[in-house]
Amino acid sequence: MFEQGDGTKLGEEMVERLAKKFGIDLSAPVGDAEKTSEPRVSGVGRGFCPNPHCPTNRVYVVEGRRFLLPDIAAADPAGGRFCAMCGEVIEKACPNCGAAVHEGAICSFCGKPYVSA
Repeated sequence: MFEQGDGTKLGEEMVERLAKKFGIDLSAPVGDAEKTSEPRVSGVGRGFCPNPHCPTNRVYVVEGRRFLLPDIAAADPAGGRFCAMCGEVIEKACPNCGAAVHEGAICSFCGKPYVSA
């Protein structure tokens, strides 16, 4: 119902469950993200390797533009701190906007690639 525009059906319990699933800290004030170096939304769980030369980042081309597709499962199979292939520190949030990491090469919030080619 919420996805169809009926926000009255979204209770506090559901908001908390969704926040937990997407790694959103509800205790932090909304305006606090600009004041700290830490992102308000942190990637809880696994992340990607920011090293463009790491074998976990696969090259693909779209309309002549070269992108690197991070393989989250290969780089961070256990939700650790370092890449399983090259040892680089794992990124658990978008390096551009701080949004939680998802599968794919480009952040769905800011539209910038996770790894620079």
